[in-house]
Amino acid sequence: MSRIWLIMKREYLENVRTKAFLLGLVLTPVWMGLVFLVPALAKETSKSERVVIVDETGVLGTPLVRELEQVRTHDDMPRFLPEIIATPGAEALAELQMAAGQGDAFVLMLTPSLLDNKRAPAVGESAPALYGTSGVGAMDAGRMLETAVNLVVNAHLVAKHQVDPAVAAALLKPAVRYTGLTAKGERGGAAQAIAPFLTMMLLFMGIVGISQMLISSTLEEKASRVYEVLLSSVSPFQLMAGKVLGICAVGFTLLALWSGGGLVAASMQGLSGLVTGSQVGLFLAYYVLGFLLIASLMVSVGSACNTLKEAQNLMAPISLLLAMPMMFALVVMRDPNGTFATALSFVPPFTPFLMMARISSVPGPPAWQIPASLLLLAISTYLALRMAARVFRVGILMYGQPPRLKEIWRWMRTP
Repeated sequence: MSRIWLIMKREYLENVRTKAFLLGLVLTPVWMGLVFLVPALAKETSKSERVVIVDETGVLGTPLVRELEQVRTHDDMPRFLPEIIATPGAEALAELQMAAGQGDAFVLMLTPSLLDNKRAPAVGESAPALYGTSGVGAMDAGRMLETAVNLVVNAHLVAKHQVDPAVAAALLKPAVRYTGLTAKGERGGAAQAIAPFLTMMLLFMGIVGISQMLISSTLEEKASRVYEVLLSSVSPFQLMAGKVLGICAVGFTLLALWSGGGLVAASMQGLSGLVTGSQVGLFLAYYVLGFLLIASLMVSVGSACNTLKEAQNLMAPISLLLAMPMMFALVVMRDPNGTFATALSFVPPFTPFLMMARISSVPGPPAWQIPASLLLLAISTYLALRMAARVFRVGILMYGQPPRLKEIWRWMRTP
């Protein structure tokens, strides 16, 4: 045990004393902040969009132009440049739609059916429409145009039917507004909504990102024949265990510092109930078991290969497998206790990420599923480490041609 401790200590100190560790410690929270900050800044566009209005009603076009001219960008530039044109023929309309599809303009069709209480168009009658590019950037502008058209049409119908303006304003006003609360009743709907995603991201970086260090360090030491010297004093299992636990401690240090900073920031914003003590404990438990499970794959790949290129080829399918929890993140967060989310969270490579996402959601998973998932993960980790030890025992002393998958499978079955 003392030899495992010495190897673990050496592996830990060798990594935390590097500049890369300090950069990762500082830059990762900055990067995560930019993930949420940049999209918010991107919404503040200063681009003025051309809007072509085909007004077949003869009464809606002018008030709509006045409404759109009031919309400004953050630097007080006009958000839209509206223009009213005569009803185009079929060929001209096709050209306008092509321009809209290419992002050159928005094309807005105002038809008489809007004046008749927004009824559905009759057979052969043109329908109201708003055309624009399918790009993501046009969606915000499209929603703003929809709102403006709705306001203008509603104002016309209110005047037409002589509805009391106060009554019309009351009808347009929402009766109630949804307010998201944390588990302790604090206002923090947005923070609570992104908590599962942040938890998954932290675990993914701490487990997958940090465990990949085992591949490069194993390859380097194998190429320099350091293992041949070390194996004269320690067993292959002690060597592997020390390396895995040392890198695990590196990730644990990073996660502890990142999580601690996040909890302090949440408390300063009055969101102390966003994360409970039991959730922090479960987070650490899933991290340790998940790291040991994934690290067993990484150290097996590093010991079985001779070059980084060989390791990358062998890691390709494993990387795809490890990325799958992030692909399913949105599905799990929408229905954390659904059949699909529950089944996926009991797949061992996915368990740490998806179970913590479910635990961070409201409502959380049934109480029995947490110990059941931890037990399944612990058994899977134990079996994976046993297989990894067998591969490591043979692989670190194998040089030359890279082993085939069939040969690696034979190593894992050999006691």
